Formats: sequence, C-alpha cells, structure tokens
Amino acid sequence: MPKPLLGELLIENHVVTQEQLDQAVEVQKKEGGLIGIILVNLGLIDEQTLVKYLAIQAERVVKSD
Repeated sequence: MPKPLLGELLIENHVVTQEQLDQAVEVQKKEGGLIGIILVNLGLIDEQTLVKYLAIQAERVVKSD
C-alpha cells in the first residue's frame, strides 16, 4: 500500500484545494523545501493544522506496515 502524501490528506479533508496544493508544489519545485512548511509560509494552513495532519499521516504509515 502506498504511503499517504500530506497534500492528499489535506485535500481529502477539505483543508486545501487542489489549486492551493499545486501552488505550493510550484514553490517547492523552484525553491525546495517541505510541502507542509511551504503551505504554512503561504498562509494556506496554520502550524497546528500541519502538526495534526503530519500525525495522521504518520499513523496511516504505521498502520500500512
């Protein structure tokens, strides 16, 4: 089973739109960095939301192993 991507989790839960994620991915391609931090820096999510969804992502990774 593939590991869930943070962006996919955020879209599934209606936290960001596909367009917002695409914007963050473009920044990542140009400047590098982690997608979660980029989303925070763009003001699309706050740090609490990032931590929450990183925990959900980690939980799903553990369950999939």
